[in-house]
Amino acid sequence: MDPTPRAAGIIMGLTIAGLGVLLLLDQTGILGWHPSWSIWPFLLIAIGLARYSSPRADGSREGLWLVIIGGWLLLNELRVLRFRDSWPLLLVAFGVVHIWKALRPARVGRPS
Repeated sequence: MDPTPRAAGIIMGLTIAGLGVLLLLDQTGILGWHPSWSIWPFLLIAIGLARYSSPRADGSREGLWLVIIGGWLLLNELRVLRFRDSWPLLLVAFGVVHIWKALRPARVGRPS
């Protein structure tokens, strides 16, 4: 097994967890960073696009959920859609992704 994807996964996980800790500290008032709007949803979108742009060995792609959630969080930060009003959009996105996966042609064989 190639250690590179494993290391990349660990780094990606640590980045996301670290971002979560920073955001938690900001939300609880411990960090004290209060800009008028935050740029952190762009990080989720960027990570999602990076993961989506590089397909895995079997041809499948990851990262679409990070783009969807990052976009939803960005719209909340910009006060276009508020969480309390727009949470059903996540259900819509979940359904659309499952429809997309069901309509994709099935892979015949796995590469060796």
